[in-house]
Amino acid sequence: MKKFLLFIALILSFAFDANAAKQSKTQGDETSEVICSIVKYTQSIGGPMITVVIIGAALLAIFGRMPWPALFALGAFTAVFFGAPKIVTAIAPGTVQACTP
Repeated sequence: MKKFLLFIALILSFAFDANAAKQSKTQGDETSEVICSIVKYTQSIGGPMITVVIIGAALLAIFGRMPWPALFALGAFTAVFFGAPKIVTAIAPGTVQACTP
């Protein structure tokens, strides 16, 4: 038990580092660039993939292997997931920082 508590104390000592607030802006910019590139890649490959999934789910629903409400829930989830930046911008303008191409 002592080793576990010492391990937690070690983690917390690194988590609340006094120099963490003095990080350079370049690190933040590099991090945001990486996140933006991941988001762009996910959105570029996600569209065709979810199209295939929805077509497959529609075929399953047509042939009675999947309930229709589940198909509608999948469609609503897809619309919310891929439209989230636009939805957040409509609710709270200026909070979403878009990635520049």
